[in-house]
Amino acid sequence: MKKWIAVLLVALMALSLVACGSKGGKDDNSIVGTWELEDGIDEESKQTVALMKAFGMTMTITFNADGTGTMDAAMGEENESTPFNYTYENGVLKIEDAETEEGQNIRLEDGKLYLEMDGMGIIFKKK
Repeated sequence: MKKWIAVLLVALMALSLVACGSKGGKDDNSIVGTWELEDGIDEESKQTVALMKAFGMTMTITFNADGTGTMDAAMGEENESTPFNYTYENGVLKIEDAETEEGQNIRLEDGKLYLEMDGMGIIFKKK
């Protein structure tokens, strides 16, 4: 389980370019806020998320209006928080000081944040 958390934290920091967002006119502010882990994209991811939730694990990503953010994972008394800087303009999310790696993707679509890497993907819903 800790390996999955570490992979997710590294993936978030390793992202630099990601695709499009909402259909409305407030696209630049739609990323700001706290997003909580909701589900998996495919069957394997859904099972992993269900197991995480069954053990009481929570995961959130917070994007602040000033271009900073944190990814937080908690299970019991253990909490892990990873800060990052980002830009979100014209539907493109960039995590600063990160290297692009093939197979990693984060996108905002239909009011949900999708994080995908290495064939697995999880969905975050805005609080």
